[in-house]
Amino acid sequence: MGSRQHPKSHDETTLQGLEQALKDVWQVLKAHDPYRDWDKDPDFRRGLAEKLMDLADAGVTERQELRSRVLAICDLRPLH
Repeated sequence: MGSRQHPKSHDETTLQGLEQALKDVWQVLKAHDPYRDWDKDPDFRRGLAEKLMDLADAGVTERQELRSRVLAICDLRPLH
């Protein structure tokens, strides 16, 4: 995924919510699949951050809602 500019500027509260939502999503992904080396996939993390920014640009700014929506698009199959 290429980087792109987001036209909207967000207040400090929204930016903090975005940052925390990204951390929350990352923790869930790591817990869901601890054997995958998530930290060696910067493109995936960048894609998550871009999705969060898209949601914020669309008016979704609450941390838990951001987290839930991004996790909903992740393919989190049950582990056996």
